[in-house]
Amino acid sequence: MRTAVLALPLLLICCADPVTVTRAVDDRPRILLQGVPEGAVLFLDGKPMGSASAYAGNPGVLLVEPGTHLVEVRLGETLLMSSKVFLGGGEQRTLAVR
Repeated sequence: MRTAVLALPLLLICCADPVTVTRAVDDRPRILLQGVPEGAVLFLDGKPMGSASAYAGNPGVLLVEPGTHLVEVRLGETLLMSSKVFLGGGEQRTLAVR
């Protein structure tokens, strides 16, 4: 009986399924803005992306697909910044708004 009680935990351990942990890494390029005035809007390739201040720091970065992009920041009708950038996988680019 004692042997059966001691063997039971060993038997349960041997029957357990192996555990595999998989982590996905998001290596899309990131755009970070600096010096963004209140109320400015970010445009990516001509499409509005929302408040530019949302992309001005941790964790606020804009994830994009690799390639060439036109990044613009506007305050009302005024163009504050326009930059054409090429971004590769995993790259982060910080753009200053002046």
